[in-house]
Amino acid sequence: MRRGQTLVASLVVIAIILVCVVIFIKGTPDTKPIAKADGRGQTVLGNARATAQDQVCKSNLSQARQLLQVAKATDEETKFTSLAEVPGATGVSACPVGKEPYLIDETGKIKCPHPGHGKF
Repeated sequence: MRRGQTLVASLVVIAIILVCVVIFIKGTPDTKPIAKADGRGQTVLGNARATAQDQVCKSNLSQARQLLQVAKATDEETKFTSLAEVPGATGVSACPVGKEPYLIDETGKIKCPHPGHGKF
């Protein structure tokens, strides 16, 4: 008798764990993507990955902006039209999500062309 109760309890615990894993991996029906523009991040793991990639993009943009300031300070006459022209910007010249190169507009500001990253 005791053995049957232990087996049933074990099966209930396994079922609860499986339901939790499925919800964690698949998400719930009302899970909204974190990046609405390109539909990434539909699950909990996808949201975590999308958030991490967005943070890398923010960091890259910050580093690229600092490199551009230093390059402008050392060579005031040169007008940079792309990050490929800025010395040392090879590792931070493109968005990690869509691999699009960052753009320098007419005012000299660096922007990410990836959908949803315009606010960075």
